Amino acid sequence: MLKDLILDNERKIEKFDINYFKKAKNYPVVASLSALETTNEIQKCYFEQEDSTISFNVLKLYALLQSLFVSIDSLYALSYSLTKSKSFININKNQILRELKYIRNDVVGHPANRMYNSSVLAYCILDNESVTKKEFSYDIYTGQGVEKKKVDVEQLIQSYYLECNTLLKELQSVAKDERQNSMLIHMSIEAINLFDMEGNYKDKLEELKKLYFTLYPSATSNQHRFLWRMELIEELLNYENKDQDIQELKEYAIGLEIIKIYQLLSGKLYPMSLGRRKPFLVSSFYRFIKKNKTSLQHIDKITDIKNPLIKNSFEELLKLAIDKNAIGPIKYITLLQELYQNQNDSLLYALSLPLKEYKKGK
Repeated sequence: MLKDLILDNERKIEKFDINYFKKAKNYPVVASLSALETTNEIQKCYFEQEDSTISFNVLKLYALLQSLFVSIDSLYALSYSLTKSKSFININKNQILRELKYIRNDVVGHPANRMYNSSVLAYCILDNESVTKKEFSYDIYTGQGVEKKKVDVEQLIQSYYLECNTLLKELQSVAKDERQNSMLIHMSIEAINLFDMEGNYKDKLEELKKLYFTLYPSATSNQHRFLWRMELIEELLNYENKDQDIQELKEYAIGLEIIKIYQLLSGKLYPMSLGRRKPFLVSSFYRFIKKNKTSLQHIDKITDIKNPLIKNSFEELLKLAIDKNAIGPIKYITLLQELYQNQNDSLLYALSLPLKEYKKGK
């Protein structure tokens, strides 16, 4: 299977007319395709070369991890260069590839000085003898103890090629139509306005989704951020909680997701804020952050369920909120912590979006 995936990848890269992009001086596309061709050779070599010595295996592993990291970065660059939008790629939804950046930084990037944040230092030690074509292991040492990680190399590379090949096929077939794109943008603005006026924005979103599938019939949420955002909205709509504060937070998060959809389609920042007032949980948390600047370092950690420090960040934030008797932040953090414990990745991301927006504003 892996050999077929690699050959299919090579064919898809070769279908791009690189000479055309050179003549058009579209160097971002040329550079991305060139990088994908180069890293593809490294990934092929990893499996073609027989295991011999420990040093040779480690050398191959270092090259492989770095090449996969560069490959994914090149896919993002290629997608954006061709579409002027980030809506065509969403590799982070792949749970295996999502961890790649952590694995690469642990093993190759900063093994002897791995800073997870300003207060947590880790040391990552590769088990050289464990490195084979199929897997390898390493230990992470922090003040909280030792964690042993085992990585399935074949699974990692197969996941990359499955994502890459699907995306390359999409990028080859995409036909940009300005008039149709304008219709999508206009419809997303209508959805925002209906949301602000507490009108029937749900039907407008459904209409927008149908139009998107008409234009991109083979689209999936794994590659299209637009559809991923729509899925987040659907999960929020289906989420019920008897607490009025949490219900208001849910509604506010839906509004932010609609704005994100507009920004994906238009490639522009939304020039205004939501017409609805910020719910109590959001406004109280913003005040809490302003008064307690040390809490900022934990915000990014609690919005990514795969972040190795998410549990610690929840504990630190909750402890600080309890010490300050901050009722709103305590309820907000407790809600997100429960979603994390239940491994509800989507809702955790969606309901923590207001906190990410605050961090961006800084």
